[in-house]
Parts: sequence; C-alpha cells; structure tokens
Amino acid sequence: MDTKTYKIVMSIPSEGHTLPEAYDNHIILSFHLGKLEAEWKQQKRNPLYEFYWHTAGRLLTPLAREKLVRVALEMKADYILMYDDDMLLPLDMVERMIEDIEKHPEIDILAPLAFMRSPPHWAVIYTSTEGYDAERRCTYFFNEFVKKYPKDKLVECDAVGFGAVLINTRIYKKMKEPYFFTTTATGEDIYHCYKAKKEANARIFVDTRIKLGHIAQPAIIDEAYFEKFIKDHKIEVPNIVHKYLRYEK
Repeated sequence: MDTKTYKIVMSIPSEGHTLPEAYDNHIILSFHLGKLEAEWKQQKRNPLYEFYWHTAGRLLTPLAREKLVRVALEMKADYILMYDDDMLLPLDMVERMIEDIEKHPEIDILAPLAFMRSPPHWAVIYTSTEGYDAERRCTYFFNEFVKKYPKDKLVECDAVGFGAVLINTRIYKKMKEPYFFTTTATGEDIYHCYKAKKEANARIFVDTRIKLGHIAQPAIIDEAYFEKFIKDHKIEVPNIVHKYLRYEK
C-alpha cells in the first residue's frame, strides 16, 4: 500500500530572544518530533508526516513569516508550523494538531490555546467585524477578544494569535502577496487570518484542549511596583516606622 506523505515546514519567526525555559522546551520538542517521525516510518503510518526545520534568522517577524511561506511553497510543503520563541509547548502538541486536521479536513488554520503576555491576559481568540467607510471609500475591520471561550473544545473563530499555528499551504494558491505585511494597527497574525478568510475562504480554528504557556516579561521590583502590589493584594502594613530604625525626620 502506498503511503501518502505530508511535509510540514517548521520555524520560529521571532527567534533571537529565547529564554532558557523556552529554549529547553523547544529542543525537547524537536527531539520528540524526530523520534516520532522515525517511529511513524517504521510503523508505515498512512499518512506519514515529515518535519522540515527552517531558520528564518533575526528578521522582522512579518518578513520572517513571508519568507517561510515562500520556502514552503518552493518545496511543495503541505503545512507550515510556526511558534514564537517565548511560548512553552506541550510535548504532544503537534500530534494533537495533526489529529485535528485528519478528523476535520476543512481546517485551514489551526492554533492551540494561548494567552496575551500582558494583563489582562485574554486568550488570543478573536471575532472580526467588517464594514465600509463611505467617506473614505474603503473597507475596514476591527477585532474583539473572545473573553468567554468554550473550554476543551475545537472552536471555529474569525482570527487567532500565532503563538503557535498550523497552516495548510493550499490557502496561498488563492491569496496574493504579501500575506502578513499590513499598514493597519492590527498584528500580522490577525491580519493574515482576515486576509485568508477574504481571499481564500479560509476556515480558522482554535483547539482549547491544547494549552500553551506564554513567558511574561519579568517584573522590575521598585518602590512603585511594591506599593501597587501591596495595594492590589490588600496587604496591611503598620502605619509606624520600626522603633529601632534611625533616620532623619
């Protein structure tokens, strides 16, 4: 029996500032995928998935994403898998995403559940509203966070953040370049989802059963931060200076 082989091109488009926790996580994942591919070949899995790693380099993130699409199309890859250098990924993330696309071939763009790094840390799942500005004679769109998302389910949505994402390259046969560059205020990942829906009728999903960790910026603990922390956590502080401290009044 012939085995259908799917090529998945992988890359980190925001490479360059990887913290040790994420670096270790990504190295372990890469070894896991190599072992998994070898096991699949030995088992004669049908279909088979092969992973091809690509280094985008320290480029502007939208440019790195554009470059990765070109590489994937040149090698006739079936899927692109991107994830950011500040994400912590479950070891079985890729297998579970593959399981999703095998069960649901209508999926064009698939993301795991990820959250904003900054407060209020909403999940990066969006609904989009589109309209037409008659005065400026142009279309517009704006996005809203899905603040109450279905837990532990495969969910269709208008856009997702690309902390990690699996994209079927078939959508680029219907899309025009550039795929990610935009002069709008939105991020290149959200813009790409909007453009893919508009030009390729792409269907976008998030699997909230696959949960990522997003490494936040470390806090700078100064007086202002300390006083805000005390206030936010309602910690009582005695309103008297310790009697053994000597200071100028």
